Formats: sequence, C-alpha cells, structure tokens
Amino acid sequence: MIERNKIYNEDNGTGMQRIESGSVDVILTDPPYLYLKGQKLDRPFDEQLFFVECRRILKDSGFIVMFGRGESFYRWNTILANLKFTFKEEIIWDKSYVTSPVTPISRKHETISIFAKKLGKINTTRVPYLEVKENDISSIAQDLKRIKSSLHNNKTLEELNLYLETKQVEYKEDRKSGHNTTVQSLIKNGDRAVITMQLLDNGLKEKSIITVKRDHYSIIHPTQKPVRLLERLLALVSKPGDLVCDPFSGSGSTAIACINTHRNFVGFEIDYEYYDASIERINEAIRVPKQKTLFTKY
Repeated sequence: MIERNKIYNEDNGTGMQRIESGSVDVILTDPPYLYLKGQKLDRPFDEQLFFVECRRILKDSGFIVMFGRGESFYRWNTILANLKFTFKEEIIWDKSYVTSPVTPISRKHETISIFAKKLGKINTTRVPYLEVKENDISSIAQDLKRIKSSLHNNKTLEELNLYLETKQVEYKEDRKSGHNTTVQSLIKNGDRAVITMQLLDNGLKEKSIITVKRDHYSIIHPTQKPVRLLERLLALVSKPGDLVCDPFSGSGSTAIACINTHRNFVGFEIDYEYYDASIERINEAIRVPKQKTLFTKY
C-alpha cells in the first residue's frame, strides 16, 4: 500500500494501482500537455486508463483539479464527462507575465478545470485583501476613499463603529438586484464604507481568475506552478487533514502546498532528476514552516 506524505519515483500508472479505492479526497495535477515534441516532459500516457484510475481512488465526495491547454485539455475534459464526473468550475490562472513572446498571441494564462466525482460542493473561501488587490492601486484608493467618507457622515460613522466593536454589519431594507443580468434576487444592502472595512478584515471571496506570480528565481521545473496558487485551489475543494494526490508531481509544489495548509499528500514523479530536486524542496518546506502573512486566514 501507499504511504501518506511521500513522493514515489515511479510511473503513476504503476503507483496509483497501490492506492486504496475511495481513499483520496482530491487529485490536483498538471499532466503533460503533449504539444512539446521531443521533450522528456511530454511523455505520452494512457489517458483513458489514467482517468478511470483517478475515479477509482477518489472518494464519492472527491474532486479532480486539473491544469491543461489545447487539444489534450479539451479531450481530458470530455473523458471526465464521459466517466460521469460533474463539471464544477473553470479557473483561469493569470500569470502576470508572457510565456510565449514569439507567438502571434502572447499567452499569459493557464486554464484549470474542477470536476467532482459525484456532487461534491466547492468551498466558499476568502483571500487576504492585499493579496487580491496588490496590483490594483486605483481600487485600493477607491476603497480607502469610501472609508474616509464615513468621517463626514454621522450615520455611516456609527455603523462603522458598530462593525469595529461587534463585527456586525447593520443592513438596510432589501433591494432588488440583477439589473441587466440573467439572475435576479433580493440582497441585503449594507453601508458601502462598512462593507469595505469588512473586506479589509475578512478578505475577498475567491474569483474565477486568480493572479499569482511565479518565482522565476527558484524554479526547478519548466512547468512549475506557484505554491500559493495551489494553496488557493486546495482551499476550494478540501479541508485540513484531507489526502491529496498528484500523479504528475514534478517539482513537488502540490506536496508543499499540502504541508503549508495541513493536508496529507502522495505523489508520483517518473523522472529521477525532478524527483530528487523535489524531495529537497519538500524537506526544506518541512524544516522551515511557512510564515503567515498580514491578513492571511487559514
């Protein structure tokens, strides 16, 4: 059987067979996209067999979170649909930099699909305010302006003081929302300055476009994903203590994200060079625990 919190230097086709059926909460992975001809990173694999095995090892409440691009990505999505997985969401990773400067269209994003084995529910998560808005100075300035305006409005100042003392928001009458949209509903209408202060305090709800920069100076793998991006994805589909499997472990970023967020992990990496380097990264992450940053909530 497979040990938890361990990366195996072997082909996932062999390794996943030793994982107990229905024991994995999340599969978070970045398979070979199969468009880099002649590159060792793009080893072909039996796609149908792989995704059948993914379904076998996942719990009924489990998820598969999958990076991809191009024809192979659309094919994988179709295979998952045919295997009766339930599509839940599409996430765009905004890299904030261009990875294909010589192509007609400069590409600065990657796509991520989230599928549930059955009817798993995506978690509502919040991301620290400054992390979401660090590159949007105008939006930060507007939020500060709203809070500043409360100093000249006694009613708003009272509501803001109530929130600071009790963490409660005083809502006004319901108002109809959904103008020019396909969905209409009644929502609670709180003071904008107070709501802004609440966002500063609690963070913002996760969005379908996630902007996380890659650390160019510490990558050991050409397709290495930022650990923080993986942490945010895991927050959507898992909880502390869950078991996460990465069948294409690469640089070990998924394992490190699990360590940082108190999940268990298991991974497979067939290439010894990347396996060896990833073990060093993982051991360092264990040796030096991640420090929580300002406004970070786990």
